[in-house]
Amino acid sequence: MKGKIIVSVLTLFLLSACNEDQDPAAGDVGNAKAVLITTQKAQLMDLPIWLETVGRVHSMFAPTLAAEVEGRITMVIADTGDRVALGQLLAETDNTTLLLQKQAASAGLERLKVHINNGQRRVDRFEKLTAKNLSSQTQLDDAREQLEAYTADYKAAEAQFAIVNDSLAKSRIVAPVPGVIQRRFITKGDFVKRGDTLFEITHPERLQAWLPFPETVAMQVRVGQPVRIYSPLTPGEVILGEISELQPSVGLGSRAIMAIIDLDDPGNLRPDATLTGKALVETRKQTVMVPKISVVRRPVGEVVYIIVGNKAVARRVTTGHQKDELIEITLGLDGDETLATDGAAFLTDGAAVKFVGPVN
Repeated sequence: MKGKIIVSVLTLFLLSACNEDQDPAAGDVGNAKAVLITTQKAQLMDLPIWLETVGRVHSMFAPTLAAEVEGRITMVIADTGDRVALGQLLAETDNTTLLLQKQAASAGLERLKVHINNGQRRVDRFEKLTAKNLSSQTQLDDAREQLEAYTADYKAAEAQFAIVNDSLAKSRIVAPVPGVIQRRFITKGDFVKRGDTLFEITHPERLQAWLPFPETVAMQVRVGQPVRIYSPLTPGEVILGEISELQPSVGLGSRAIMAIIDLDDPGNLRPDATLTGKALVETRKQTVMVPKISVVRRPVGEVVYIIVGNKAVARRVTTGHQKDELIEITLGLDGDETLATDGAAFLTDGAAVKFVGPVN
């Protein structure tokens, strides 16, 4: 019997100890301990709204140099990355056949010159004889007709000679514009046909940023809006510009757009480089901003705790855009409230608070 009494006393003692260790929040609110917090006032400020996207660098002038005559590449001088001047020799194609054609065309011209000279003398002779009635008019007309035929053949031969000379000139592939070789598509020994791509030349000082924006925000993007450009090629450097042109993105049924920004000072950017762009689409005047840490997720939604005296009052809010460590409150605050920051996540509506540091 005495043993049972001892066991009962020990049980009561343990239960009492457990009750003393329980979280005060689980008991009566009036007995709850104050939560340690820091505070900060909501503030009114202008909020710039930037839309961010990833795009690429394009050259404003990027002519593709194609073969204008067919032949085998006998020499390649320029390579990718080389800076070239206007008219600089880049490569050559085999011109052996063209040289032979030029010789044949030249010989044809000489032959026709002889025929024209002889024909002219024949016409002159028949004109004199006809004037003295020593030759018929028919013979004179035939001589003149023959001379005209030789003259026409000579003009055709001259055109053929010019075509061969033009082809010879085009067998030497030269830079049509100054710039940098962006891509080289040929090597020595390649056989190219007319129209085959040989080189792509860009102008590194005349570049554009192409930034795609999805259909969901396309209506917010306008020509003239400021843009900030960031690139991994230039860490820590920001290139400023503005949208100069908008183009619809290619795609069936798509309303997405491509924003084009002329880069007057592209720095170390190069064509086809990846970049990040931010377009300023709006500046919201005197909007309510609070620290992000003050906004707490609860079952009812997003909540902040307004400090009234030594109590925390829960207020449901609607958030918007973020700026650094601040977040916009679009609904729920006026902008002059003092909010719990550190420790806000441990608060409940009406909880007692104790301040760490000054009350802001």
